[in-house]
Amino acid sequence: MTNEDILFIEELIEWVEIHLETRPNLDEVARISGYSKWHLQRKFKRITGIQLATYIRSRILTRAAVALRITNRSIIDISDELGFDSQQTFTRMFKQRFGTTPNRYRTMGKWDVKDLMPRFNFEASYEADFYPEVKRLTLPEMHLVGFSHELELETLQEITVSSCIAVKGEIFNNFFKGLNVDCHKVFSIHSSRGNGNGECSATHTMAVAPENKKDILSGNQIDNIHLPAREYIAINHQGTAKECGQFISFLLANVVPGLRNKVEGSVEMEMLEAKEWNPDAKLRQIDVNYTYLISVD
Repeated sequence: MTNEDILFIEELIEWVEIHLETRPNLDEVARISGYSKWHLQRKFKRITGIQLATYIRSRILTRAAVALRITNRSIIDISDELGFDSQQTFTRMFKQRFGTTPNRYRTMGKWDVKDLMPRFNFEASYEADFYPEVKRLTLPEMHLVGFSHELELETLQEITVSSCIAVKGEIFNNFFKGLNVDCHKVFSIHSSRGNGNGECSATHTMAVAPENKKDILSGNQIDNIHLPAREYIAINHQGTAKECGQFISFLLANVVPGLRNKVEGSVEMEMLEAKEWNPDAKLRQIDVNYTYLISVD
């Protein structure tokens, strides 16, 4: 696989993800790629290992599945927003992917996340012995504003790195869609609780500083969020949003599990600060200062 292949796939994925809610078909994707539909599908499968049609369909249905669990939008609205020609078509395709109807998926007690597909990303190239610098720092008491999602997950065994990234990515996407571009710093706060039977309850909060409350444009109920002063272990990364995504995947797979076992913190938090951004910007065009923190309790 050449650098030219990587750049081609990254550009193609960018276009697909930006246009995901218009449900792009293979003819449209082939047209913007400059290849015939046959050659494009062959090239995409060779480089990524995934059928292009399968990837697009799976990403659309993943977006729908997460929206069903974290928003109050009606099923028909979600179906329309993602370009389905009818709710019947949406229900049929959703059931093929997740084995149940959208309504049942929304109302089931525990969320089964194993069939969610994250955005495709090439793995970051790090040296074999690479390990990010871990620091200790104390953050002062913070008062933020935002909203929380309560997530009741099926089993801890089902929460793979892939499903975690898929859920996280769609929660971030939903939040940024309802955020004014003048807001440059975002907090993602999450905590989980096992019940001894392998099941897991989690709270995930998206928040901003109080002075940016006006920048939250979504219809969610905005709450005041208080974080007491506490000590954290922290890992920082600076680069493009594309590089940040690769770094997060590496952290979740190779670093965070060990730190969790060592520290056993009750709260994990991500702080993202972008210099500037817009909803249609490509990930490689957005500069991000990213910090992952685990509380030292």
